Amino acid sequence: MYLLAGSIMMSMDVPGRRPHEVAEHCDLCAEGDENIPADTYCTVCNEFMCTPCATVHQRSRLGRNHKLVDKESMPRKRSEKGQEYVNEYCEDHPQELVKYYCPTHGDLLCGDCIVKNSHTCKMQVIAEVSEGYRNSTEFKQHEVQLKKLTDKISKTKHHVASKEVSVEDSKNQSVKQVRKFQAELINAINKVADKITTDIESKAQTTHALLSNLKTTSKTGKLEVDSMTNVIENCKENDVFLFIATHRTKEKVINVSKQIDEVENALESVPQYSFTENDKVKLLLQTTTNIGLHEQMLQSGANTNQHGK
Repeated sequence: MYLLAGSIMMSMDVPGRRPHEVAEHCDLCAEGDENIPADTYCTVCNEFMCTPCATVHQRSRLGRNHKLVDKESMPRKRSEKGQEYVNEYCEDHPQELVKYYCPTHGDLLCGDCIVKNSHTCKMQVIAEVSEGYRNSTEFKQHEVQLKKLTDKISKTKHHVASKEVSVEDSKNQSVKQVRKFQAELINAINKVADKITTDIESKAQTTHALLSNLKTTSKTGKLEVDSMTNVIENCKENDVFLFIATHRTKEKVINVSKQIDEVENALESVPQYSFTENDKVKLLLQTTTNIGLHEQMLQSGANTNQHGK
């Protein structure tokens, strides 16, 4: 006999209760250590209730549309539905299992999330909406995004390594030019030559520090993507796990992608310098004029008639 029929989007589980135990008492009263005989069963919440608890549940916003059955019709064992959620706990409420998905905000929610945050969005039951998810367009697109991001990071790492070699070569060439020109000068300008050499090393060190940070960002991004990819691979045999893992990694994929874009943009502005001899110094060996300029090389495609100091 049905007390109330309808569909509902949320449920209330008692953490730690085994799904196959014989129901003899009200689940809600049991939370308060009371052993009250159960005479009603909620098919949506998968809970056994006494008459007072069933009345309150039926009048509540969460349970007003739930389907309740009386003592004669209720099962003797808890339904096995929802056992796919084992060990998939809510990030905000570690004691509660994830059961719902909000398509409006993309949130994975438990019953406490819905009650405490007063969600008004139309929720979907993950056990239902995730059926066949491994073959869904959404998951396949997510998997493609992960693959593209992996390739993107690999390419960026190569660019960072190439830029590192280029900067090192630039530094070595600059130092070599300075030392060669310095050899042509008298001892009076050695101090100036040492000063500009120190400047070169300082700029190279700063540039390498920048590249080191970019390399670290790329490496960290690769580790995060590998981790997300492993999670996805390990969840492919279970649609529920796969659905949850996909939605938990969506924002991370976007964040890592943005970080890699920032690395690429930063690489475009990594400065390189080249030493240019000062012709006047060759004629004025007795002065303290700088022996040359350590200049930043122009990026490819820039006006070759201009220099940036």
